[in-house]
Amino acid sequence: MSISEKQKYYKIGEISKIYKISTDILRYYDKIGLVSPDFVGDNGYRYYSKKQIWKLNNIRNLRNIGVGLEDIKEFLDERNINSANDIIEFQLEKVEDKIKKLTELKEELTSKLENIEFFKTFKDFNKPILKFIPKRKFLRSKGNFKQDWEIDFELKILNEKTEYDSDFILTNNEIGATLSKENFLRGEYLTFSETFIINDVKGEIIEEGYFLTIVFRGNYKESYKYYNILKEYISENNLEVIGDIHEIYHIEIHITENEDEFITEIQIPVIKK
Repeated sequence: MSISEKQKYYKIGEISKIYKISTDILRYYDKIGLVSPDFVGDNGYRYYSKKQIWKLNNIRNLRNIGVGLEDIKEFLDERNINSANDIIEFQLEKVEDKIKKLTELKEELTSKLENIEFFKTFKDFNKPILKFIPKRKFLRSKGNFKQDWEIDFELKILNEKTEYDSDFILTNNEIGATLSKENFLRGEYLTFSETFIINDVKGEIIEEGYFLTIVFRGNYKESYKYYNILKEYISENNLEVIGDIHEIYHIEIHITENEDEFITEIQIPVIKK
């Protein structure tokens, strides 16, 4: 082969750089007959011509939207106006699905941003407030949790059970942990019986009702101060605790490393005696 003829071909390493596809993947494509080199030189190098390279554009685009290699091979081997029509319609469906998910993610992130902005100007820290909370869906994971990392790990597992693709930490799903009524009454404020995600998709319904709440800023280990404030309020106002206590983590370690910026809300279900 003359030098001028060689210049019409690309080595596998060159193709790998141009398309950002590893040489191992290119060799696998050759193995399954998807894209094969025009020839292999005496030196063992694989050489591809522009006649082959066009296929990589299609393969990359179709792989990016989730088309399997077998379907891609079938399309490339027997492409015609009808099969092209099917592939394009499939691509459009995938694009619409991505747009839908990105729109949902945008709405969730916007809500999260609004939540952060809300607490930047929040004035009622450390004040007991009795408020009515509508029913919610709690996706729960029961256990015995004492460390922050235990709660965080369990919450990530829980998120896999929702229908959200995004990381719940950065979206509008509320996360937290449950302190049992018994531990609350005993003053054991750092041992939790479950973790949870409050979401619109699935989970156990927590009925509406009145909750005695307090929002505090700072390290979780300081929570005993605010639980004691709530206990005093309950006693002075003749209230009765009727269920387990929820800690909602509005601002936490995934958002800031500064513990002084952590924002937690305690919610205690109560009734008047």
